[in-house]
Amino acid sequence: MVNVEYINPFLKSVDNMMGTMMNVMPERASPFVKENGLTSGDVSGVIGFADINCKGTVILSFPVRTALNIYEALMGESVSRISSKVQDAIGEMANIVAGGAKAEFAESGLSFHLSIPTVILGQDHRINQNIDEPVIVVPMKFNSHPFTLEVCMKITRTKNK
Repeated sequence: MVNVEYINPFLKSVDNMMGTMMNVMPERASPFVKENGLTSGDVSGVIGFADINCKGTVILSFPVRTALNIYEALMGESVSRISSKVQDAIGEMANIVAGGAKAEFAESGLSFHLSIPTVILGQDHRINQNIDEPVIVVPMKFNSHPFTLEVCMKITRTKNK
């Protein structure tokens, strides 16, 4: 089972990003282990990370309505569909969350490299983690609009030597 200490840096990073960029603290529900490969949203920002001592993915997944509301909160511009600008914003949010967690892990001696963000669109899309570890899903809300944080992480060594 994934150690909750490995999830907390990602949660803290979501809080920091939303608090700083949108002046909102997301609400959280109880985390659970994903039973299938399907995401809960229609728009997902995905960042992979890896190094010699760890590998994993972090995903922010949003229903369309939440993604549009988040874009409006970030950019001050109302949009009615998922455009390339909305996709870029979702990818950048995933990048910020992964980067914030990376900085926190570095303080404890664990380092990794981040991939370029990927944004996946479509209802009931599947994201294969390619890691033999459970995916932890944390349901969240932004101004009562649901989204999820998904983290899958395998650590083989906790400190760099």
